[in-house]
Amino acid sequence: MRKIVISMLQAGMASLVFLTASGCALIAGTDDGQGLSTGLQMRFVETLRNQESLSGEGRRENIILSSPTTSSLQRPNSVFADDFKVYVTDRFGSSGRVFVFDRGARTVTILDAAKGVNLLAPSGIVVDAAGIIFVADAQQGRVFGYDLQGRNLYTIGKKGELLFPAGLAIDKKQNKLYVADAHAHVVKVFDTMGMFLYDVGMSSGPGELKQPVAVALDRTGIVYVLDARRKRVAIYDGDGRYLRSFGLTSDALAAPLKPLGIAVDAEGRVLVTDEASSNVLIYDNKGTLVLTWGKTGRLVGDFWLPAGIFIDDRNMIYIADQMNSRVQEFQYIR
Repeated sequence: MRKIVISMLQAGMASLVFLTASGCALIAGTDDGQGLSTGLQMRFVETLRNQESLSGEGRRENIILSSPTTSSLQRPNSVFADDFKVYVTDRFGSSGRVFVFDRGARTVTILDAAKGVNLLAPSGIVVDAAGIIFVADAQQGRVFGYDLQGRNLYTIGKKGELLFPAGLAIDKKQNKLYVADAHAHVVKVFDTMGMFLYDVGMSSGPGELKQPVAVALDRTGIVYVLDARRKRVAIYDGDGRYLRSFGLTSDALAAPLKPLGIAVDAEGRVLVTDEASSNVLIYDNKGTLVLTWGKTGRLVGDFWLPAGIFIDDRNMIYIADQMNSRVQEFQYIR
């Protein structure tokens, strides 16, 4: 077994990546807080980039082997996954597209302008129980609903309902679509047919939002909103009532935080991607920072401007690694 030591941002601390002969990696982050030791570790599972990555390359990769092409991710910024498929929004030049990685069929489908999918700045993606792919487009101020053939079935925002949709979440059981509108300073909730239901975070007071850029739900339907301007996570119940919040801080990070993505795992831990440090910050369900992992780089477990993050029903973690033109998949091992 070969050991690689990756320096962390806090003096005297280190993150270890253990590469096995098969290329798998065990990643131990930096325990944060008042000497708290969580013992959390992640195992690198695979990289998703193109068709070749589904054929085994993604499990061996530890460096970027080639430049992005039209058939590969170029600048992925949001990700969603179900039991068989991983859906990724990608910036390609001045337009956007959607990659669908089918791990059962081992195929990649690209939804782009050639298939009638006219995206400019895709910023969020979710899929409902019926298989409709909802994509937020921040530049167009709309959320589009597509099928796997690229047919546009729904458009939300036709009446100027959305200013800058920056992130999406979905409650499949309740058929609710959550849209974090960064410029309207609110999370708007629609049903999956596109009918507006209610706002989250509009009322003045502790629950008021200033710049929501991402939203996630836990297993019970509690709503977690990443408020980038206030550098905090605001938490609401399933009806939009404010519950509590916690600030995003880390003594290990020298630069100001620039949080972009949020996800909640099966144990209630909250994971936040930080573009400024290329870190992932992990908080417990009380809002205490317990782990910091990742650094700027191109190897397995490194990130370069990480953006969207998603945790599926199996507790697998997917991170859109923008400037490395890939999605990295991890899982907890303890």
